[in-house]
Amino acid sequence: PLSSKDVPAEAQPLVESLNGLLGRLDHALAAQRAFVADAAHELRTPLTALQLQLQLTERAGDETERKAALAELRQGLQRAIHLVQQLLTLARQEPDGATRQPRESVVLAELARSVMAEHAPMADAGQIDLGATTLDDTAVIQADPAALRTLLGNLIDNAIRYTPQQGRVDVAIRVREDRAWLEVSDTGPGIAPTERERVLDRFYRHPGQEQPGSGLGLAIVKAIAERHGADLLLEASESGGLRVRVGFPPAAAPHGS
Repeated sequence: PLSSKDVPAEAQPLVESLNGLLGRLDHALAAQRAFVADAAHELRTPLTALQLQLQLTERAGDETERKAALAELRQGLQRAIHLVQQLLTLARQEPDGATRQPRESVVLAELARSVMAEHAPMADAGQIDLGATTLDDTAVIQADPAALRTLLGNLIDNAIRYTPQQGRVDVAIRVREDRAWLEVSDTGPGIAPTERERVLDRFYRHPGQEQPGSGLGLAIVKAIAERHGADLLLEASESGGLRVRVGFPPAAAPHGS
């Protein structure tokens, strides 16, 4: 920061503005350095695992061992690809990320139907009942459609992953209190109130979690919600699982572009 000592009174506002700008720049650079360091750390583990799985494949003594090792290698590669995709998605949602797409009128109910159809095979494979409780077609907002698809896809994907077999994942679109609300509820184990803020942080996975993941899904949801000026709430569902609610200003002017 620039020293304000002996600065003429008429120049003080300029010095304060420059110091404010330098402070914001320092914060942005620190956040970028932290993101790169975290990403490098998170990538190191799956890449090391891939190397070890490749060595096991090379050392396989017979066809059965080779097939088992190749299956492990394939799963490890899929996890690494998913992590890289999540990192790229999160980077695009950052304030200094890729060029923003123009906002369009988005009918949330139509978006929900499309994204649910995409995730139906995953739900069926896990014996999860994926459906909608309410789809209000009057819930229309100004938004980046691709970003919203990513947001809802991450919420449904998380809900399916953490809901046990024979469980249920419900999607709802409703208009309430001058907000268009997108909701995803599940019958999984839920998240303790003390953990709900932390799970929105990058790479954080709450203790005792057995499901594989990158710890980036909810961080991406948070970044997209913030870009759209939306409220993001994590609550307990009626079944004791997790309910995530995202409230958008209906037909709002572009926010944060």
